[in-house]
Amino acid sequence: MLHGEFEFRGNGGSYFWLVVWTSIVNVITAGLAYPWTLTARERWKAQYTYIDGKQLIFLGTGLELFGTWLVIFVLSILTIGIYLPWGACRLERWRTNNLRFASTEISF
Repeated sequence: MLHGEFEFRGNGGSYFWLVVWTSIVNVITAGLAYPWTLTARERWKAQYTYIDGKQLIFLGTGLELFGTWLVIFVLSILTIGIYLPWGACRLERWRTNNLRFASTEISF
């Protein structure tokens, strides 16, 4: 069985400021900026995560997520929350599909 080494190199200070500014933006926009702030948080997590010494990178954008997030939001309201487990899985699938290993090659 193969085993990989996972490592997280993030620190509380940078995460604290990330949470502060993304929370403020979400409050100011009444949650409409959530897809963009979520992608900022995912990008931060990937930046500090390594698997077998290889850094991850998150490629998703807020604009890409907006439609998916809107569908999850509307269906969750219409079904009085019953859709939330499916929506959470759909969101996690989007997150996972946008993770890659960062390229160590330099291209010109």
